[in-house]
Amino acid sequence: MSEYKKTIQKLIDSDISSYQIHKDIGVATSRISDLRTGKRDLGGISLDTAEKLYEYAKAHLNE
Repeated sequence: MSEYKKTIQKLIDSDISSYQIHKDIGVATSRISDLRTGKRDLGGISLDTAEKLYEYAKAHLNE
């Protein structure tokens, strides 16, 4: 698994609410919920969404 995917997966698995992520970066709460429940695979999101989630994770998860 790539560094991008690992970092985004940590965000998806975190306690940060879908609403908070949406409010901060504009990714739809339904998209985040779909990733969390497994309805959508992390490999199936757009590059734009992946970049937003990755940057947010880097800024908000203590790595």
